Amino acid sequence: MGILVWYIHPKTPGLKSKNLLTQITDLESALHNFSFEELSTAEAARLKRSFDLFKNELEAKIWGFNPIVEENSKPAEEQDVASTKNEKEESSLIAKVSHEIRTPLNGIIGFADLLIEGKLDESQKEQVNAILKASNSLMEIINELLEYSKLEAGREEFKKVPFNFHNLIREVSYLCETLIVDKKIAFEVKIDPEIPQFLLGDPSKLSQVLLNLLGNAIKFADEGKVILDAKLKTTNVNRVGIEFYISDTGIGISEEDLLHIFDAFKRARQHTFSKYGGTGLGLSIVKQIVNRLGGDITVESKVNKGTTFHMQLEYEVGKEEKTKMKKSSNASPADVEALTVLVFEDNPLNQWLIKKRLKEWGCTFFVTEHAETGLKILEEENIHLVLMDLHMPVMDGYEITQMIRASDHPRISKVPVIALTADFSVNDKEKAASKGINDYILKPYTPEELMEKLIQYGFSNEQENALQKKNADLGEVQKKLEAGMSIDLSGMLEDCMGEVDMLEELLNLFKGNVLEFIGKARMHLKNKDYEQLQFVAHKLKSGLAMVQAANLLILVQQIQEHCKTDKNHDQMQYLYEQFIKEYPMVEFALDKEMTRLKKENK
Repeated sequence: MGILVWYIHPKTPGLKSKNLLTQITDLESALHNFSFEELSTAEAARLKRSFDLFKNELEAKIWGFNPIVEENSKPAEEQDVASTKNEKEESSLIAKVSHEIRTPLNGIIGFADLLIEGKLDESQKEQVNAILKASNSLMEIINELLEYSKLEAGREEFKKVPFNFHNLIREVSYLCETLIVDKKIAFEVKIDPEIPQFLLGDPSKLSQVLLNLLGNAIKFADEGKVILDAKLKTTNVNRVGIEFYISDTGIGISEEDLLHIFDAFKRARQHTFSKYGGTGLGLSIVKQIVNRLGGDITVESKVNKGTTFHMQLEYEVGKEEKTKMKKSSNASPADVEALTVLVFEDNPLNQWLIKKRLKEWGCTFFVTEHAETGLKILEEENIHLVLMDLHMPVMDGYEITQMIRASDHPRISKVPVIALTADFSVNDKEKAASKGINDYILKPYTPEELMEKLIQYGFSNEQENALQKKNADLGEVQKKLEAGMSIDLSGMLEDCMGEVDMLEELLNLFKGNVLEFIGKARMHLKNKDYEQLQFVAHKLKSGLAMVQAANLLILVQQIQEHCKTDKNHDQMQYLYEQFIKEYPMVEFALDKEMTRLKKENK
């Protein structure tokens, strides 16, 4: 905003003018409070510029001033554009930095996992566990930063699906009860029975908001009560308004901190942060999600008395979707209790739900969100079926399935993989088939649908033929890759939120990792240091899966397998030489695809 220079004229305001100036001052104070409580930083800045312009013009009339705006001052519209541009650049920078940090951090976690499996004394195990704990905490912060940047850029996906509201509240409540450890807290949940059972909206976003608010309430209260109260506020044809009250008897929030409670990177005072931690992003994310859902959220608090968040949301009334699949007439838990199931899932609510159902049916099950952990389970356990969430933060279900299909062990490479997804287009089906995914279940799914898939793929007589067909399809994909070396990075570009520069940086990082592998593998082969050779091969696998270099991934996995088993030096040397021959073609395909994406996203 330009600086105003005033020339004073000998003019004295009358009584009416003085009253008007007093009202303007009162209005300025009221607008200041309104900006802090209701508006984002950009909105508040625009309102202040508009008000200051009005105020200055009025004072000029009353006092006889002649305001002269500096020549270098910019119109409000230009400042708005500049402000929006800066916000987008800031959001993009946060996303890029977060991606850059997450790549090596994922490696740290992977190496620490390998270390913990080795022969360590108690002191060393304690130190490695400390590394894992700190790394996982840092990963949580990075994931929050990525989500914040997606919301700021308007790229966060909001779904509209039918969901059981009352079940969702019960599941959220169950998770919150598990957080109350060594605390004298009474957790109360009140649900208005008039709220319809089935609503249309995004259940994962509602769960995220409630878990964040309730998690904070439990964190900041050592004793007393935490209450979740959901009330039916309005009913209008096929829409309902719901009010949520999340209250606690915790440490409370000062009036000064309340003014900024929903601002990004704002948190309580230092002594509170030192005790409880936090990024200062949680409530900012909550506020943005609630706003994107068309709702509103406010807060009241008193220090040492407690805090109450008041949230209002509207939903369309939904209805229970009947399963489109034919139920097995004789299906019962007894039919699936002999199965051992591996589940890849990162959402805590979905994890709890799938565990509960599989446990009730007597299945043996393993649940993880990490590719390396899941692949190790596949090696050590006789898994009959894999349930695969397609969208996970570090490595998605397509990539993990491709790694499963690339295994040298027939028992692993042929295991049926069922995708778990909220939406599944024709393109998704084609992509899933090419990666070796056998079938899918749409979220939210019924227990009958899940049992149907378990029976169909866990015990079907036609399973072997189906798997052979899928493996043949995968083989054709690999042959095409070897012949034409065509790579599609559209999925990676989506993961980079459409930022081509970010994708290019990731690819450059990948190329550097490949060159590092080639140099170190040559040295370790020469020295016959198979332990270190296995280590560098393991390190490169996730990058090869990320860029869909299936043939190179197979070569590296075979090198790693020989390091573990027969130490066949000649075979490893041959595989290494094949890798060197194949990689230039992959790099050419990557560069070609990168050029295409740059042209399309100019």
